[in-house]
Amino acid sequence: MVSIVRKASLPAIWGILLWGLIWGVKSQPYQSNHPELVWRTIETQHFSIHYHQGTVRTANRVARIAEEIYPYITGLYHYEPPGKVDIIIRDTDDYSNGGAYFFDNKIEIWAQGMDYILRGTHHWLRDVVTHEFTHIVSLQKALRFGRHIPAGWFQVFGYEKVRRPDVVRGFPNVLVSYPISGINIPGWFAEGVAQFQSPQKRYDYRDAQREMILRDRVMTHHLLSLAEMDVFGKNSIGNESVYNQGYAFVQYLAKRFGADVLSRIARQATSLWELNFQNVLQKVTGVPASRLYRDWKEMLEATYSQRLAQVQKHPVTGIPFYSHGIGNFFPTVSPDGKYLAFVSTGESDYLSLNQLILFNLETGRKKVISSRITSSLSWSPDSRYLVYSRQVKIQSNGSRFNDLYVYDTKEGKEFQITDALRAKNPDWSHDGKKLVFVVESDGFTNLFVLEFDNISRLKNKNWQVGYYHLNDHSVTTSLAKKARKRWWLTYRRFRFKGEKLLQLTRWLDGRQVYHPRWAPDDRSIWFDTSTDFGRDIARIDADGHNFQLVLHGKYDERYPIFSPDGKQLFFASDQTGIFNIYALDVASGEIHALTNVSGGAFMPFLAPNGKL
Repeated sequence: MVSIVRKASLPAIWGILLWGLIWGVKSQPYQSNHPELVWRTIETQHFSIHYHQGTVRTANRVARIAEEIYPYITGLYHYEPPGKVDIIIRDTDDYSNGGAYFFDNKIEIWAQGMDYILRGTHHWLRDVVTHEFTHIVSLQKALRFGRHIPAGWFQVFGYEKVRRPDVVRGFPNVLVSYPISGINIPGWFAEGVAQFQSPQKRYDYRDAQREMILRDRVMTHHLLSLAEMDVFGKNSIGNESVYNQGYAFVQYLAKRFGADVLSRIARQATSLWELNFQNVLQKVTGVPASRLYRDWKEMLEATYSQRLAQVQKHPVTGIPFYSHGIGNFFPTVSPDGKYLAFVSTGESDYLSLNQLILFNLETGRKKVISSRITSSLSWSPDSRYLVYSRQVKIQSNGSRFNDLYVYDTKEGKEFQITDALRAKNPDWSHDGKKLVFVVESDGFTNLFVLEFDNISRLKNKNWQVGYYHLNDHSVTTSLAKKARKRWWLTYRRFRFKGEKLLQLTRWLDGRQVYHPRWAPDDRSIWFDTSTDFGRDIARIDADGHNFQLVLHGKYDERYPIFSPDGKQLFFASDQTGIFNIYALDVASGEIHALTNVSGGAFMPFLAPNGKL
């Protein structure tokens, strides 16, 4: 469970802290036919990469990555897929995932990088391509009847004995039917090996988020049993625990018996006589599955007990403020101190099916004002408006994009200010006349600013039309006559309400940008960013110049937020192996810890009264 808590152990800084997690792994989005797309193919030695306009960068990188990892994954399992594997690249929705169709020798990948609080930040394309190709190889290796016969069954019929000459055969009185699946692989093993990948080429890691979920289950005695690890169908945290425990158990098996044990397990699973996967484990390792699980569990308990010994001696936690549901995140207090806004799952089992809650700190009343929020939140300086992104509206071509919405607390109404721009994580400037936010396309993320004289006038203002170039990732509000003829092949059309839309950055190196925040003087913007594994804290001038990494090391630093006087920057970091909240003295560069928890502390926000 994820709660919002109020920090009460430090005399100088009380607070509201967020422990936790965000966004469940989403199910595959509704698939529109998208007849407007023009598809092309890149052929390599072992793959056919199919992509549509606007995804050429992703397609070329996928082609290089796929060929690079091919010998390592096939080498580990001593198996090569028959013919070329088809990889389909999509960027038709604001959605991040991959899928392996091992019977069809096909992989689908969405270009958008993953921003998921239940997992650390990795190089998205390297990770997802290697993950899905490992599925193809390991699961095809484990097929009993090959790719073209997914299942079979054994049947026996018996019939009544008939003594009459006019009846050829009596009615059936015996029926035995036993289905035989073409594959005998549980969820934990399938996902565990896909995250383990190979000892030589691995782009997935046991990061601090995964450790947090696993550690919490171990220390609270809620570790999923081996049977519970077999299947999904749980809530977001339960489903992610199948991934986490599967990854950890596979690592344990590889360390204890050698990495080749994974190939031997996959091969043994093809036996028609092994109807239970636990028997497969025992046959390959020589140890009963129940004993393997118990040994692994005892190892985890000993490891985490030792690691948490010092933390539990000197805990610095907080007072629970709101703990309803499985996830509560992005708490933010209005500048006048009247409202707390946050995102909550409420009664839902999935982090993505959330609600935006407005909590009146004076009366104690709460109100649901929106749903399916996909970003952090930000208040206008006068405390009347709250801005955020959500993904609800389906575009005319069937795509679902993130767009910016504003809620008016005075009128109690929500209105939209971008359409098909694919914008998220907005932050309001302190002068009240600008919003900075992130725009994503083809896996690229960049910073944009929307300018306006008065936000209240945008409700009835006409939409302005703009175009996002799918190849060079720049925006324009006008097209040349030649470009207007078939603009959908090169541009994505969007709309916005405001006086001016500015593009601050045009990073083409795959840099990911997450949660931009204005400095108190509005002269610079600070944000968490990544190009590979983990995140750093960076800044850039308000005009888009002078990009600089402020915190750049081997740790994951994220969710920056300023104190009102601009002297301190608060953020979350996993430098101890557990995420905690830290404060950076902007002038001196000194960093000191504010929390010491055994779970994880994320998403700090400093309220007007000085509480964190």
